[in-house]
Amino acid sequence: MADMIFKYSAMNGGKTLNILQTAYSYEENKFKIVIIKSIKDTKGNDTIISRNGMNRKVDILLKENESLLTEDNYKKYYTAKAILVDEVELLNLEQVRELWMISHLINIPVICYGLKSNFKGELFSDAIGQIFAMADHIEEIGSTSLCICGKKAVFNARKENDKFTDVGQIVVIDGANADCEYVPLCSDCYLKYVKINSNEAKNLAKLVDKIK
Repeated sequence: MADMIFKYSAMNGGKTLNILQTAYSYEENKFKIVIIKSIKDTKGNDTIISRNGMNRKVDILLKENESLLTEDNYKKYYTAKAILVDEVELLNLEQVRELWMISHLINIPVICYGLKSNFKGELFSDAIGQIFAMADHIEEIGSTSLCICGKKAVFNARKENDKFTDVGQIVVIDGANADCEYVPLCSDCYLKYVKINSNEAKNLAKLVDKIK
């Protein structure tokens, strides 16, 4: 049977571009692919858009509690050579489980792309926890995601009104909200700009000063 694969990176890591390139490779060889994204991702509406401007209309714009196992959805993917999922962190637990079932029962490879963590430095959602638990293969593709200092980025920091913050609702789509933007950061810069005033950082600083 086929596998479910999870490919992740920090922001600007080339996830959407990877989806578009993968879709092109399949279709160049006359294979059908199906692209899925959540309706929660309001950027581009029913289209996925890479940061270099490449775009493509999705085949299934999945509603928040919609099942992939309905007859209408099954007819869209059952002849596909592969299913590609953009921003999988926006799906719910049941949708992730359904993707896993599809890969192993229908024998269609499912390749999911998304963010590992949110702007608070935590697993982005229950769906991502489920992906890590169930995926047959997990691959980091973030070699192109660079921090502002030039190191490899691993965190997705949020700026609101040009200030870093770790407070607020989890899902805020950049581009759809003019006051919000995301900045990929390495661990050192994430601590420096986002977490330096946390209780943990302050307590550690007190210990360092005390034991000097």
